[in-house]
Amino acid sequence: MKKNMYLLRNMFAITTLLFLGSCRSTDTENTLSGNGTSAVSFKLMGSDYADSGKLSGQASLAKGGIINSENQVQRHSVLITPSSVITAELSPSTESSKVLGQASLGASSVAAVTGDPITSGVKFRIIAYRQSNGNYHTHQDYTVGQTAVPMMLDNGAAYNIVVYSYGTTGLPVISSGEQNNISSASVNYDDSNRDFMYQKLSFTPTNTTNTLNITLRHKVAQITTIVNSVASLGNITSITGGVLTPHYSDGVVSLSSGVMSGRSTLSSGAALSFSGLNTTTVTSDPVFVNNDTGGSATGGFSASITIGGTTKNISLPNSLFKITPENQSNLTINFGKCGAYIGANTNSANYKEFMCHNLGADTNADPFTPAAAIHGAKYQWGAQTSETGRYISQSDDQSNSSAISGWNSTAKPNGSWSDTSKTDNDPCPEGYRVPTRAQWQAVIDNNPNVERVGSWANDGNYTTALYFRNPSNVRTLMLPAAGFRNYTDGALHNRGSAATIGVLVKLLLMRQPVL
Repeated sequence: MKKNMYLLRNMFAITTLLFLGSCRSTDTENTLSGNGTSAVSFKLMGSDYADSGKLSGQASLAKGGIINSENQVQRHSVLITPSSVITAELSPSTESSKVLGQASLGASSVAAVTGDPITSGVKFRIIAYRQSNGNYHTHQDYTVGQTAVPMMLDNGAAYNIVVYSYGTTGLPVISSGEQNNISSASVNYDDSNRDFMYQKLSFTPTNTTNTLNITLRHKVAQITTIVNSVASLGNITSITGGVLTPHYSDGVVSLSSGVMSGRSTLSSGAALSFSGLNTTTVTSDPVFVNNDTGGSATGGFSASITIGGTTKNISLPNSLFKITPENQSNLTINFGKCGAYIGANTNSANYKEFMCHNLGADTNADPFTPAAAIHGAKYQWGAQTSETGRYISQSDDQSNSSAISGWNSTAKPNGSWSDTSKTDNDPCPEGYRVPTRAQWQAVIDNNPNVERVGSWANDGNYTTALYFRNPSNVRTLMLPAAGFRNYTDGALHNRGSAATIGVLVKLLLMRQPVL
């Protein structure tokens, strides 16, 4: 009867059943002693990444910076226009936390491996080095789906067992470098077969039959890129020339430590292939990126992307994220327009763009992460930027919470700002204007999906904010709880406090919808 081989990603097992044709000892306890040999079976329990199971929520940060640890998301934003922003997030992949059931061999001595990319025909090598002096002892190559060949080791002798695979159907002929003393033994990285997996275990066989469980560790960083079109931008119909950088095409792996070094040849990048076009979310095939940025955020992304019929060449700087060997991650690129609905949110025509940042804020900072850098300047009603006695910059606002010397409490003339047109006093850049009270009320009425973050305590904090989300639950506009300046003397009030939306609307006159 034909046997079906079921192959499952990241989880496989191989057991060697050894049939000895020679005479056996009379040891009735099945333990060979002295200089006898032991039959060793290897059971591969699966493969993993260093970040397996360490998923987390978004970390907040200021000035577009990056925070990276095992439990934090790396985030960066790039402003394209005052109301268009690209955000990039690198986060642990959900795939790396999946625990799959063990597949093991039956009496047929055939490796049954479940999952992609570990498929029938994938080869891996097991090398035994003596712990006493580090010398090479023996090795054996195995092929998933084929009868296993036994490995015989000296009973009672201590070994370092090294296992590696390129995740493919091929292995190079064992090299002199692999047969060196383990202290200098090495194997080359293969850029055509990037999924290098490795494990080293200390093992001393003590019985006639021994089983050694092995879990292989992916040594090269794997990244899946997800591109999202949010806030009514339209479908993504084309992505070409997508690459992740920097990627090295060479390297040398120490078989003693599994650490790769000797990266010297930069390539044009790890090429991305996307599927599922003509939707608002497009996902690439995962790619292996051979680099170790050493804790520095030097990873970058570039591609030519067509969204809603408009093609843009996107080149995000090599300062987006850290590339860490052994980690499996998702890089999510969000293309969005800051804004909100000023009419029924069932009609995309009612979506109005707003500047992503308050006037006077640091436009290099992430407009969706609460921080001091995005609170912005403060204006009296009707004032122009830098108008004496009626304007305070972000830096001055945050360095002085007291009354302002020279504050002008005389009201500006009617019409300094207008509900019907943009005036000369309007501080907004070209194409934008101060929103009207009616427009702010429409935002409140038509965007009921509101998210509040932070303490909302009147303690001057910079981490409290309010988000408006669209019907798809995507954040489209963030209003920081920046507080306000007293009309009579300019003293600061209520930064970070639990203000109502109405108060925020009244005070945050720095948001500007497109005309």
